[in-house]
Amino acid sequence: MKNPSPAPMVEPGGAWAPWRCSYCGAALLPHGEGLRCADEDRWFGTDGGVHRLLPAERRRALQPFLELYQRTRRDEGWRAERGLPRVPPGHPRAKLWAGRALRFERGLALAAQSLATTRWDVLEVGAGCAWVSAQLVERGHRVAAVDVNLDPFDGLRAADRLLDAPLRLARGEAEMDELPLAASSFDLVIASGALHYTHDLPRTLVELRRVTRRGGVLLVLDSPTYRRRPDGEAMVADRMAALERRYGLSIPRESQSSYLVRGELRGVFGSAGWTLEVHGWPGPLRETLRDLLEIARHGRRTARFPILLGRRDG
Repeated sequence: MKNPSPAPMVEPGGAWAPWRCSYCGAALLPHGEGLRCADEDRWFGTDGGVHRLLPAERRRALQPFLELYQRTRRDEGWRAERGLPRVPPGHPRAKLWAGRALRFERGLALAAQSLATTRWDVLEVGAGCAWVSAQLVERGHRVAAVDVNLDPFDGLRAADRLLDAPLRLARGEAEMDELPLAASSFDLVIASGALHYTHDLPRTLVELRRVTRRGGVLLVLDSPTYRRRPDGEAMVADRMAALERRYGLSIPRESQSSYLVRGELRGVFGSAGWTLEVHGWPGPLRETLRDLLEIARHGRRTARFPILLGRRDG
């Protein structure tokens, strides 16, 4: 996946993406109902509009996590809905989606200030149902989305429910820290509600930089962020205990999403080649007052959701 990139291929319906072989990094070309690596004579099938690019051994390793994740999301009522992040009045998660909508629009405005063009090549990682990608496709950008969750109601296949012409969105089954995509291919990389799922943040940030063009940006939205690591660990422990009560199973720590730590962000982004801006973090007085209120209500400080904007160094 370190090979230089020719011009991106165009897929049926106008979707595009410079896909690469997950094993050797060579360019993939359309072949039948899928993509073919000529260098290794290897074929990757396309299922429900999603290129199955995840290596077989990784798919097997991720299966227990995916089964628990999909079951939890289904039981909690998560599913793709037309028009996200806008939801009708009375929606059970109206407040949550209102916050996401505000951060999404503000994040795009911040990204636009850094990008030289108004039409972007965009990659969304950990895309879920790809509502962010759908919004950007409708606004005229070229967009690719990747995730390991292909659920037809809440994963990459659910993007069919969000777009009139789903083939305009290029979709691939892939992990965010091992992207089957050519280097320097995207103006904007977005991780919306996703970056806290990585178990190796430095490695993931380096990989996201690899596929970003010079002058491009990384936009991180809706990842829970704490000033103090013990508060994040308490959140994870609470969630694991709740799942164990619900399902009567022992929940392994590695199966759970994590969180970001405010004081570590600038260093870890900087070491991966990003200049970081943090937007939306409260000032000292407001943060202290909120901490006191949260401790009184919940017994601990809860997460904040700043907008993180990374500018690619060099």
